Amino acid sequence: MNHLADPRSLLLCLLPLGAALFFIFKPRSQKRKGLLPFSGPIGFLEKETKRTRWIFRALFLGTIIALCLFGYVIARPFELRPKLKRTGEGIDILIALDTSESMDADDFEPSRIDVAKSVIRDFIKRRTEDRIGIVVFSGDAVTKCPLTRDYDFLLSQVEDIHLREMKQGTAIGMGLANGVARLRNSESKTKVLILLTDGDSNVGAINPATAAHLARQEGIKIYTIGIGKANRVVVPIYAYDLYGRRTQLVAQVPSYLNPELLQEIARLTGGKAYMARDPGMLTRFVQEIDSLEKTKVKITKTEEKEERFLIPALIATLLFFMVLALRETRFRRTRLAV
Repeated sequence: MNHLADPRSLLLCLLPLGAALFFIFKPRSQKRKGLLPFSGPIGFLEKETKRTRWIFRALFLGTIIALCLFGYVIARPFELRPKLKRTGEGIDILIALDTSESMDADDFEPSRIDVAKSVIRDFIKRRTEDRIGIVVFSGDAVTKCPLTRDYDFLLSQVEDIHLREMKQGTAIGMGLANGVARLRNSESKTKVLILLTDGDSNVGAINPATAAHLARQEGIKIYTIGIGKANRVVVPIYAYDLYGRRTQLVAQVPSYLNPELLQEIARLTGGKAYMARDPGMLTRFVQEIDSLEKTKVKITKTEEKEERFLIPALIATLLFFMVLALRETRFRRTRLAV
């Protein structure tokens, strides 16, 4: 339904309507002066026929309609369209991923790191309002992607995660500290750090418990996920060629997952600890974290104003100039010289 911004402007329509009523009820003179109703290439007609009178009435009516439409346009018609506005305060989420050599173990087919990357990609695709960042760590820790809502860029950075790009080891404390540093200046009310690792902390200048206390001071909740079929496994170490293709087996080393450490980190920060013994469990745990840390979205119903004057203005303009052109060419009325 259309509304009018200035309904009083419709009073302008009274002028052409009044003129129309005047000519409709005007007393007709029985005596006509010589009128030539048509002028054109055929020549002049000598008398006004019934058909030509209706033509001139139609032209007059077209003028009245055009003027009324102009009055309607000046009144500025508009339509109110309902609109749902979604507002929500996004969550800042930092994912700390272990890239130590043990993540190449194939107890998760094709490997632990490939399964972890796949689960992270699915997690990112389910978020819509949140900023997400990625830290990778092994013997040291680096920021792979700062907090961002550019999910396409974020997914490309997940694809670019590779093993053996840093010194070896599992510096869980360094990974957590790097994540805390990234979340520290966040203005979000909810800050979450998700730790995925398959080993125990064995290197690094920062103790994992110390990093957890720092996270608690900054209001950061840490969820920990341990990856691996058992707490202690033998991990094969392979050689790789220049193209990154795995070649022969070099050695087998023990890898130890410390569930107690992960539970302590989560407890100190109000988070939760998980032990993923297979890819399906890892997927379910990440989905559970996704459901626990949902963005609160508020839906507000508003009305959007949409102007509706363009089509009436075009019709009025075209009609007015069409009538004017016909009156000045084919249907011009002239008087005979007396």
